[in-house]
Amino acid sequence: MIGTLAYGATITLFQATFDGSNVRVEWEVTSETGVQTYDLWRKANNEPSFTHMTTVQPSSQRRYLYLDSNVYRGTNGAGPFTYRLTVRTSAGDQNYTTVLNTTPSAVQRSWGSIKSMFR
Repeated sequence: MIGTLAYGATITLFQATFDGSNVRVEWEVTSETGVQTYDLWRKANNEPSFTHMTTVQPSSQRRYLYLDSNVYRGTNGAGPFTYRLTVRTSAGDQNYTTVLNTTPSAVQRSWGSIKSMFR
């Protein structure tokens, strides 16, 4: 188990994996008591601070998924990438981090760069 908060939210999984030229960020919960939002952040190895990716409202589902399709935009493919999940609750915030250690292949980096040019 990754963590249990005193006010009831329980995160049992938080991971980031490559899914083609995207990064699949998943987290799993067993309890969402008092959870107001989940905020997801990303930081490349060459960046000084985290960038906010999305805010997700709790929906009483067990597993949440975010597909990071902009991982190569503005980061120059400078992995490893660190993802931070901030669980905002009525009693305070709790942060979890996971590191995407694997380096994308040249094909993944190139395809990600090409796709970002057309967005």
